[in-house]
Amino acid sequence: MIETVRPVPRKHLLAAIMLVALFLASTGTAVGIRTLLAADRIVPGVSIEGTDVGGLNAAEAQAVLGSQAKRIDEKQLELGLVDKMVKVQAQDIGIEADLEETINVALAVGHSGSLWEQLQERYRIKQEGYNLKLELRMDQEQLAGFLAQLAEQVNEPAQDAYFVLGSGNEPVAVPEQIGRSLEIAGAKEQIVAAVKAGEGTLRLPVQQVIPRTVAELRRRGINDVIGIFSTRFNAAATDRSYNLKLGADALNGYLIEPGEVFSFNAVVGPREAEQGYREAPIIINDELVPGVGGGICQVSSTLYNAVLLSGLKPVERRNHSLPSAYIGLGRDATVSYGGIDFKFKNTRPEPVMICSRVSGNQLFMAILGTARGEQVYIQTTVEQEIPFPIVYEEDPNLPPGTDTIEEEGKPGYKVSVTRTIRRNGNIVLHEVLSRDTYQPQPEIHQVGPPAEEQAAEELLPAPMGLPSAPTELPL
Repeated sequence: MIETVRPVPRKHLLAAIMLVALFLASTGTAVGIRTLLAADRIVPGVSIEGTDVGGLNAAEAQAVLGSQAKRIDEKQLELGLVDKMVKVQAQDIGIEADLEETINVALAVGHSGSLWEQLQERYRIKQEGYNLKLELRMDQEQLAGFLAQLAEQVNEPAQDAYFVLGSGNEPVAVPEQIGRSLEIAGAKEQIVAAVKAGEGTLRLPVQQVIPRTVAELRRRGINDVIGIFSTRFNAAATDRSYNLKLGADALNGYLIEPGEVFSFNAVVGPREAEQGYREAPIIINDELVPGVGGGICQVSSTLYNAVLLSGLKPVERRNHSLPSAYIGLGRDATVSYGGIDFKFKNTRPEPVMICSRVSGNQLFMAILGTARGEQVYIQTTVEQEIPFPIVYEEDPNLPPGTDTIEEEGKPGYKVSVTRTIRRNGNIVLHEVLSRDTYQPQPEIHQVGPPAEEQAAEELLPAPMGLPSAPTELPL
């Protein structure tokens, strides 16, 4: 009787081979198996970017893949910005193929797990194939620098809406301007993805920057002038006038939220030559001396009075040591960057905005908000006048008895300032704002030497000379 030999199913055959391999490996005689599982060779069936690299070692694979890596390095990208295209190679912005890392990944395929798991994985790869993408190496600093350069070409800052004072000191709206900004993170992600996918043209993401709008300001209550004050200055003093305008412009349109404390120094910033300020007279140690930024105290003092008339709360304020020509006693507010500041708090339920205007020789500072029909009264009371001292400075070059006034003296003062706020005829607030002292300025006299001393000098006898040598007579 003839027996029929049935073929062994393939999966059973594979299992039998595996069992034999395991047995041989355990006895130390599986030289062929160890060769088959060599870690320095890529397993059959593995390809990189469609190129078969199965059975190759690292050096051989690198040689085979050189052309693919070069194509990635030299990949031409066309990046669409708002209104133009920028062309650049991948390698020029810090993106290159990383052959070493890619080959390391390929070498690791089929070399992990137990011997049985490795053989199973290799069989599957042999049957189905296993394709890898080339890994990329990125110079993060170079790529970030490139994206920053693109951002400089794209970005346009948004401008918040604000108000200025018209010719009649009425609020005039300056509309908002929508800005734009390159989305750095999104642009980076798209560029890297395009290089990996082999794409060449893409449009980078640019988002709109929406600013504060006029409608928003009006909705929040910025509609009326609730306090305004003005001071005059000498327009012929060009450097001082320039500083004054520069400081006023820094405040124009500044919004202060409810409960926020405004700091003059924080908003206006340093008053130095680097910020454009010029040299003009300032008060130091009770004297007027030249200094960079002279004139800024007139801005802070004018603003202080607008704040008082708006019913807002002064938080930090100091008077000058000497009276100011441009404003009354007790109504000034001196500032010094890094030292003396002027601060006030917005105590209203809606935001307020500072507005400034310079017209001819007059500075206007206003606070905008929501009118409530309040009347504010400021009263200064001189509590004491301090006599000025008289200082005599002797000048020996002047004629005896001369007495010339070199500088006129000015008295000092002690004053108190109160504020009363009425609403619907009723007093809702009465307070002492400050008690200030202004130092007197001495009257300086230039005098000659006393007349009696000069007369005494004239009565002294003239000094006698030495006797002359005797005359020699002839013999």
